[in-house]
Amino acid sequence: MNTNMKNLTRYTLEKTSFQGWRVCISRKGVMITKYFPDKTYNGEQGSLEAATAMRDDILTRVAADPANAKKVMQEMKNRYCGRKRRKRRS
Repeated sequence: MNTNMKNLTRYTLEKTSFQGWRVCISRKGVMITKYFPDKTYNGEQGSLEAATAMRDDILTRVAADPANAKKVMQEMKNRYCGRKRRKRRS
C-alpha cells in the first residue's frame, strides 16, 4: 500500500454506509473533495489507485504554478468535480 496517505481518507462500513476512499485538498480557499467507491473501482486497491492519481495530478499542477494556485485549483475542481446538480422539483 502507498505510504504517502496525505489528503486521503478511508471510509468503511463500520463508520458509514460508504466504502471507499475520499480525496480532500484545500488551497487558497478552494476545496476539492471527491469520493472513490470500492464498487466502482473494483475493490479497495483500485479505488486507492484512482484517488492517489487524482491527488497527485492536482498537487503537481499546483506546485508547477504556485503564483496561480487559486486559478489552478478552480480549474482542477471543474475538471474533477464539475458535474452540475439537478434542481429538485417541488
